[in-house]
Amino acid sequence: MRVSRASSAKRTADEIISYRLPESAEKYKVKEEILVERQRLINYNKLYFKKYNALPPTTLDFYKFVNLIGKGAFGKVTLGIHKLTGRYVAIKTIDKSFLQDSYSRQKVMQEVYILRKIKHSNIIRLFEVFES
Repeated sequence: MRVSRASSAKRTADEIISYRLPESAEKYKVKEEILVERQRLINYNKLYFKKYNALPPTTLDFYKFVNLIGKGAFGKVTLGIHKLTGRYVAIKTIDKSFLQDSYSRQKVMQEVYILRKIKHSNIIRLFEVFES
């Protein structure tokens, strides 16, 4: 039996079961504090939904920042963990002070538009956009 991963690489079920994290990956394990924070967010979402009959707006509280991946013209990209799902995500933070002129705002909006449309295994997938 072969199992396909999102990266389109193939592995057998035995390879997946016997996979061990390298020693350096220890810092990426989900810690107890994230599980506690996850439960707090779930309770908050339930109460918000009961009160307003809608999901709450996304905030930075939904993510835990792990480490810096890189820097670009408009901001930084950070490896993070989505606390509700436990998935590792790349979080691009853009400093609003760089978006003073219309050309810069247009470039950012264009990037968002393109990333929402594209679905390819070699290109990151845009999950959500929010402002804080």
